[in-house]
Amino acid sequence: MAARERNPERSRERILDAARTEFAAHGLAGARVEAIARRAGLNKQLISHHFGGKDALYRAVMSERRLRPGGEMAEAPDHLPQALGSFFERARNDSECVRVLLWESLEAGPGNERADTDPAVTEARRARYAERVAWVDAEQAAGRLPADLDPTLTFMSLLGAALYPVLLPELCELMTGHRPDDDEFAAAYRRHLDALAASLSA
Repeated sequence: MAARERNPERSRERILDAARTEFAAHGLAGARVEAIARRAGLNKQLISHHFGGKDALYRAVMSERRLRPGGEMAEAPDHLPQALGSFFERARNDSECVRVLLWESLEAGPGNERADTDPAVTEARRARYAERVAWVDAEQAAGRLPADLDPTLTFMSLLGAALYPVLLPELCELMTGHRPDDDEFAAAYRRHLDALAASLSA
């Protein structure tokens, strides 16, 4: 039986945690309010009480995730070549965040309202990525990346290389026989990313 609400703030946190797991597994369209309530151990009426429904809960989950460390790299990167491996490890250890963001991209389309409509969240993300592009500029100035590469596109390319196995674990397993959460694969992929980054600076 679902627990009664005794601590509203704790109930809200439990709903967010449960919703993040459900949205990561099934996306917005496939997620069920009943399943979220069951995961949280609360009555589903509390979801309406705290968030007003599934769509509003989804927006709250996305806003909350984007302001936390994880797949969007809230912490400053290391220097190259270690930075790529760090990107991979952060995403590997927070794959739920990556899956939520991937679901959002898959379900977005003409006329669909984006989950990051909160201007403060959008501005915080824009500033974060501007810092990452500035990091590429600094790595280029230090000779760890070619100076003739576009900094923004270079960051996108580096991040893509680091996140690929986490974004597409089935393809990773198909090609390598391992999933990204396998420790043996993770160690090998980190070594590969270090070598890849070192070759760029060469």
